[in-house]
Amino acid sequence: MLFHSAPLVHVITNSVTINETVNAILASGARAVCADSPDEAEQITSLSDALVINIGMPSAEKLEAMVRSGRRANQMGIPVVLDPVGAAASSFRERIIQRLLEEIRFAAIRGNQSEIAALCRVSFRSAGVEDAGVMADDTQMMQLSDETGAVIAATGEIDRAAFGGRVERIQGGTPLQKKITGCGCMLSGLLGAALADERKTAAQKNLSVSDADFDSVVNTLRLYKEAAEAAGLEMRRNGGMGTMSFARALIDLISRLGRPEWSRSCLKLYAVTDRTWLNGRSLYDVVEQSLRGGVTMVQLREKNLDDAAFTDEARRLLPLCRRYQVPLIINDRVSVCLDAGADGVHLGQDDLSVAEARRLLGPDAIIGATAHCAEEALEAQRRGADYLGVGAAFGSQTKRDAKPIDRGEYRRIAAAVKIPVAAIGGINQDNIMQLCGAGLAGVAVISAIYASGSIENAAARLLELSRRL
Repeated sequence: MLFHSAPLVHVITNSVTINETVNAILASGARAVCADSPDEAEQITSLSDALVINIGMPSAEKLEAMVRSGRRANQMGIPVVLDPVGAAASSFRERIIQRLLEEIRFAAIRGNQSEIAALCRVSFRSAGVEDAGVMADDTQMMQLSDETGAVIAATGEIDRAAFGGRVERIQGGTPLQKKITGCGCMLSGLLGAALADERKTAAQKNLSVSDADFDSVVNTLRLYKEAAEAAGLEMRRNGGMGTMSFARALIDLISRLGRPEWSRSCLKLYAVTDRTWLNGRSLYDVVEQSLRGGVTMVQLREKNLDDAAFTDEARRLLPLCRRYQVPLIINDRVSVCLDAGADGVHLGQDDLSVAEARRLLGPDAIIGATAHCAEEALEAQRRGADYLGVGAAFGSQTKRDAKPIDRGEYRRIAAAVKIPVAAIGGINQDNIMQLCGAGLAGVAVISAIYASGSIENAAARLLELSRRL
């Protein structure tokens, strides 16, 4: 999920899209609360980590709730996002926006291209809440950002974000986004959650709040476009061709954005890549087949690539693994893990120490370590490892000198440590059940998946068997 800190977002929005907006926020790992009565809105904001103000379906009473909530949010120092729906549609909306901008400091203002153009004082005939095909130029957006102190995000076929002399362009998405209601409202809700989440870590990254806000907005715009594009592809892959199929697929994809949750269940079927078994296929394709079959974690193992090529391969695989919410682990090289933004690293006995890897990667990284006995397992745990890979269970085709470990030794290692243990080494469908009762969280497999003629089927069968361990 995107937001592991689970920020609470107070959303004041319109009744047409309230369900979609809240579902998107919940799917991202954040929380939502909706209150638009002046009698309670300020108090609800006091409980929240961010405020999103959407002026769709405005009223005088709702405006008062927005102003009170905005003032309270400013007092608390929490981010406020403005979504100026239909900014040029009526003089009433224009007066609402003017008052909001006068009385509230916004961290971000997100609208479609025409709504942002209206705020930049570009004159045009409104198309209601739809984009009228008019846009402000970069200079006008920068001026609006300077006037308001907010990150300005104009979204459409190409999104633009402007702040502090910088303008970023983000391509992607799908035309299907225009066919369902609430796509923009959902994005504004996600921006509120993203800004709240990022501000909690801005100090750790030595970033100013403003710089962190801009980076957070740009990253969220990019992820949202990736999710929409992937949702369209997934909808068609599953046989859906209608707009409601896309809407459901989009919410599902939002729930699978960002870093996957780590737990011992990630080790259930731990796939380790090996180019030896590609046989003319691309690494991306074979990994995707294994993910469709149900692998629960992927380790990218590239002994013969330099760091740059290794990093490029990891960057290609990371969005794929994110889509399946499966952690991507880098074998040995901490620098590649850092550069690619992967979820973690697996370290052998002769690699960088677990303690040093933890220092470099931080507390959220998944760090695995190789162990061959209880003493090595305990030392890895003491230094901060999250899991252990213990082998070789039945010998190894990749490490010819690996000595087999019997089930009794696995039981001793698993009993000695509190972190989960995966067996590795020569494991396949014929011998996996010999590991029953050894206290294992799962198995790490190479050739039994990637050397198979049907990778998806092989992974599905191994997952079924690993669940019985």
